Amino acid sequence: MTGFEYGNARLRYMKSRLLSRSELEGLTESDSLQGLIAALTRTAYRKSVETALTRWLGMECISEALHAELISLLGKIRSFYSGTPGEMVAIVLRAYDIHNLKTILRGISTNAPAAEILASLLPVGAIDHRLWAELANLQDVRAVIDVIASQGLPLAQPLLRLRAGRTAFSLFEMELALDQWHIHEALRFAKTKLRGKNRLTAALTLDSDLMNLMTALRFSHSPAERRLLRERTASDDLSQLFVGPGTLSFKLLAYAASQNSLEAALTVFGHSPYEAALQAGLEAHARSGRLTGLEKSLRRYRLQWMINSIAKDPLGIGLVLGCIALKVNEVNNLRWVAQGIHLGLKPDAIREEVEFVE
Repeated sequence: MTGFEYGNARLRYMKSRLLSRSELEGLTESDSLQGLIAALTRTAYRKSVETALTRWLGMECISEALHAELISLLGKIRSFYSGTPGEMVAIVLRAYDIHNLKTILRGISTNAPAAEILASLLPVGAIDHRLWAELANLQDVRAVIDVIASQGLPLAQPLLRLRAGRTAFSLFEMELALDQWHIHEALRFAKTKLRGKNRLTAALTLDSDLMNLMTALRFSHSPAERRLLRERTASDDLSQLFVGPGTLSFKLLAYAASQNSLEAALTVFGHSPYEAALQAGLEAHARSGRLTGLEKSLRRYRLQWMINSIAKDPLGIGLVLGCIALKVNEVNNLRWVAQGIHLGLKPDAIREEVEFVE
């Protein structure tokens, strides 16, 4: 017995209700947003769509329905597990707490309305949605730190350390501190509580590598950013910007980040597991001149890795990782389909950007 039996059975049922490729392709043929909404009521999204229709129409209805669907499904997962499996699942879902806190800090820093901030949150981790609502309505980031610290929340620790003895700190520094803390604590848990090779450690290592790769590539893509870093931190040490580490050493990543072109930086990772994904991303970059092609290629690599976890670890955390990735990808695809229809794109053009998985 692994402790994952009950929860994984529930997730396998969830997986069976995901849209098939043919169903998703059929949705791209909708001739209007109203037609898409009607089509979604004939899928597993029916309840979420019907609830959203009581308040919204068009894009707002679809956005609200997809948001509610994701929260409803992911929010149940923690209750399926206990003991060590429960702790492992909590670490997976803590990434959403980090996402939510960064979203709030970013929103408050840019004076975004609380309603706009809340619409971007996914309260599926350990923190209650009522606390997120309270935080989103605060006026400054120091107040946010004070509130989460008063609640004894562990994710307050990196922010408290950051502001200790300082009168000012940037949004960039806060987000980096949260990412570094999350990965460090998660890897520490895996090292002390889990034996041998396991899919959770591998997933954390992967996420470390992908975050670090994008950081290194941004600096090589825009060398002037290194000068700004020096001015901001009074240091040339690029390794302070990385998390983990994963399989890619900080020394290697810093060397790549010090290059003056994207092409030169990518040669550094020529024999890494990410070589093919990076090469595909470079080709997309050559067409657009932007880093979004590389980001998309690495996201696709991560998605496929997570999906492969289902077969590699069907009786453990691997199935959890894979099912979450599949559901998030499905929701992202549906958002894109709705946006494409709203923009008047033809079905073929919409399908070109849909992330189909096998």
